[in-house]
Amino acid sequence: MARLPTSRLPTPKLPPSLSIALWLIGSIWLVALLAHVFDAPREIVFAALIFGLFSGAAEWLALRRRKH
Repeated sequence: MARLPTSRLPTPKLPPSLSIALWLIGSIWLVALLAHVFDAPREIVFAALIFGLFSGAAEWLALRRRKH
């Protein structure tokens, strides 16, 4: 049976705040792109933006409290 190599390249770990920000920006862009493709109203994008901002802030605060 073949074994996986034990030495792998190290993966850089992003800070939690940067990871949250990247996911937030990516998801907002995805919603905006899908809304544009399906000719949806702009209110959907604004609602997703507001929801994403609140959920991102809540996740950031939760991670911050867990560290302290």
